[in-house]
Amino acid sequence: MDVVVIGLGFTGLPTAVAAARAGMTVLGVDASRERIGEITEQRPGCGRGTVDEQDLGGALASGRLRLRHSADGIPHSGTYVLCVPTPADHRGRLDVSMLNQAADDVARSMRPGALVLVQSTCAPGTVEEVLLPRIAAMSGLRPGLDFHLAHSPVRTDPGNVSVDTVPRVVAGHTPRCTELAVRFVGRVADRVVPVSSPRAAELVKVFENTFRMVNISLACELAALCRAQRVDVDEVLAAAGTKPYGFLRHRPGPGAGGDCVPVSAGFFTASARRYGLHSPVVDAAIAVNEAMPAHTVHRVREALAARGLPPLRRCRVLVAGVTYKPDTANVRQSAAVRVLNELAAEAEVAYHDPYIPELVLDNGTVLRSQPVTAPADLVLVMTRHAAKDPVRRADVPVFDCSSGDPVEVA
Repeated sequence: MDVVVIGLGFTGLPTAVAAARAGMTVLGVDASRERIGEITEQRPGCGRGTVDEQDLGGALASGRLRLRHSADGIPHSGTYVLCVPTPADHRGRLDVSMLNQAADDVARSMRPGALVLVQSTCAPGTVEEVLLPRIAAMSGLRPGLDFHLAHSPVRTDPGNVSVDTVPRVVAGHTPRCTELAVRFVGRVADRVVPVSSPRAAELVKVFENTFRMVNISLACELAALCRAQRVDVDEVLAAAGTKPYGFLRHRPGPGAGGDCVPVSAGFFTASARRYGLHSPVVDAAIAVNEAMPAHTVHRVREALAARGLPPLRRCRVLVAGVTYKPDTANVRQSAAVRVLNELAAEAEVAYHDPYIPELVLDNGTVLRSQPVTAPADLVLVMTRHAAKDPVRRADVPVFDCSSGDPVEVA
């Protein structure tokens, strides 16, 4: 194999397909047999919004892309790409258990001269302080001499499959590590931006996503200010967006979610504390984001009372759309799921989402997606899937909460 890609999720699968499209022989490895099965069988949605599924089918049919369960072992390869999840634990700290396991598997397999490219989202210092000594100790090889280590955080936008056109940041442990990593990434991306160190590359990804968190939280505060003054927040944002410099529009919502944005903001503040620094702007943005689901439920209570409708405790509530963004089968850190958990404390709840067949609430309750016509006293639209039919009910009130404030749908 020219390349072994470990982890076939939102970042690993597009990397594997792009490498196969570039003419390399690629082995895709994943710890989930279910994931291997859905890709092999090319089930609808297996690309998870970051891979053109026709391109995936072509790569599999050509034989340049093969798949394997991680329990079946990892072969020798010139390049290993680590794309496993690095979620935050309940305290917001980086969970590197899956990344450590992938590094161990590679260390046992690789031969001198191999390149190990880390694409997983990492807190600053993870690549050189955690992974480098671990791989060196297990393999017996010297970093920068016998094997090469680099970091290239992936910039993906689930729902948009044109990820190879986005510039890629790359940094190696040594100049030679950087050179080899740039050479590989340059075959799967249109543009490569080298930086001085893996720590700098880690900070690039952390800052990009923290920037989004801060600005989404600011937009949520603007929405509250506009509501208090009876001004349309969309009108203000649209007018502000006509400024050709110094402004980047972000929309208010029930909270930012996904694998990167809230997690990266946590990495930012944790890294600051590690060096005795304060990050009050980011801390405030995190606090606003964490409060948005409860705020959304509070606004629903107010909307019901203003219209003379029964309170939540007497309602059967159907939540439409539970993913963290439209047209993406991902509920990690989803504000819609957090709203559903808030509602479950006082109301009978159900949900409808064509992308998520089953969902487990924080209290252990297992819910299954219901038809949008399921019995309910109230429907709350949390995530609007553009590719699916809009939610329409004539028998019960429907409130669109996708912007954070409930707006009744006629």
